[in-house]
Amino acid sequence: MIYIIGIGSNMSSKYGNSVKSLKTVIKKLKKNNMHIIKKSSLYSSPPKDFNRAAYKFVNGAIMICSTLKPENLLMIFKKIETEMGRNIYKKNESRTCDLDILLMRPGNSLDSQGNRGKCLIPHPRLHEREFVLKPMMDICRNWIHSEKKQTISEIYRSSNIDDKVYKIAETL
Repeated sequence: MIYIIGIGSNMSSKYGNSVKSLKTVIKKLKKNNMHIIKKSSLYSSPPKDFNRAAYKFVNGAIMICSTLKPENLLMIFKKIETEMGRNIYKKNESRTCDLDILLMRPGNSLDSQGNRGKCLIPHPRLHEREFVLKPMMDICRNWIHSEKKQTISEIYRSSNIDDKVYKIAETL
């Protein structure tokens, strides 16, 4: 199956700053038999909806191919996040690594039973977040959001989000 994965960090890890940490995550994904098809540029943005001051986030998106079903993929992501130093899963807290399944390739649909529980695809808030949409524009702008019935490009153009997301020189 082909997936679009959101990847982000706003804390250094034992592997270095946020950018170095995300590059380490890419290596860990490859070691877990995930083939990286495309990588977005990296973007910087202030934390969204955080209750206290936090460092800016570095975010990107990757397109991967994996034989894993979403629930199993999510389990590997949680393991990698823990290896990277993310031990607390609290909403709107700083993190060394955050991995989210955003979309599946159009045509790789889940049946209604397979899309319940912890793994909601498409990600329920991706259309509200410029720091998610901008990297997706780099790698899957013509993919269709299965619920909104619009391409990522159409969602991005019609959004009224102003999250102050800036492309940085680094790429994944």
